[in-house]
Amino acid sequence: MAVPVVYVSRNGVVESMHYGNMAVVNADGKLLYKVGDPYAVTFMRSSAKPWQAIDVVESGAYRKFGFTPKHLAVMCASHSGEEIHTEAVAEILRKIGIEPEQLQCGTHAPLYYTHRNIAPPPELKITTLHHNCSGKHAAMLALCKFHNYPIENYLDINHPVQQTILDNISRLCDYPKDKILLGVDGCSAPVYGMPLYNMALGYARFVAPNSVPADKAKVYSTIYRAMIENPEMIGGTGRYDTALMSSCRGKIVAKIGAEGVHCAGILDKGYALAAKIVDGARRAIFPFSLEALYQLGEIDDCQAEQLREFRYSVLRNYRNIEVGDLKADFKLEKVEN
Repeated sequence: MAVPVVYVSRNGVVESMHYGNMAVVNADGKLLYKVGDPYAVTFMRSSAKPWQAIDVVESGAYRKFGFTPKHLAVMCASHSGEEIHTEAVAEILRKIGIEPEQLQCGTHAPLYYTHRNIAPPPELKITTLHHNCSGKHAAMLALCKFHNYPIENYLDINHPVQQTILDNISRLCDYPKDKILLGVDGCSAPVYGMPLYNMALGYARFVAPNSVPADKAKVYSTIYRAMIENPEMIGGTGRYDTALMSSCRGKIVAKIGAEGVHCAGILDKGYALAAKIVDGARRAIFPFSLEALYQLGEIDDCQAEQLREFRYSVLRNYRNIEVGDLKADFKLEKVEN
């Protein structure tokens, strides 16, 4: 059962709270720590993006099309639609001979602006390239071109690209393919639902080379190294995953998902966490995830200070007067088994 994990206070009085669940699992499948219900089922949302890119590397498309680690990173991203992101996606499309209009992700204002609650400049022409999932869609289209699959229905769950993604996720998370819950994401691509435990297990195996066959480990490391070495591509200016991986470069690979989901793999320890804020609040998933990493000893005091804006938020009113705060308050429960 979910428990309170993040509290919103005004003048020292708790005004509201967010409930959460978390699983911390190692690559051997051992549940190490938990918060609330570690087996709660939810959709991974964009936390699955690194795994949706597996076949780009494994198939040989990465090499054939001359993609770079930056291209691979933006394929795994929920990017902010900054110039570095849109240019990278445009380069991918040029390499595979696809026009931006063929991306079926739709359009939205760049997250660079929406996350700051400011309007984009009126002269900005918003296209599919600005969509935070455009890199993922470009990766799927690259696979269509590489395998000579049809592109008009590349988002259909029965399309070979989507079936391969399902196979890869099922294998990595040790979760039966026919039990994975399916839905449609905001970008119209399939989304995958399973217990937090299996999400965390998948991320642990993703970053622990000794837990999977050598050929798989090479593919996985190509992906997470691209993410770690190019954290600015995964989110963008002022975004949590970018700040976290930049501060802990070489140690943590992390990916946010919509509706209060976050997954993070610890490279040198071979374990990972999967977290979910029950009400889906984006403001609560950052301190929840970060406080857990701090309690696990993966974030030191210096890094915690660098990431302070995500761990502890000051709430201000419309006159910029400080009126309260938002912070996590919970204890990871060690699991004896």
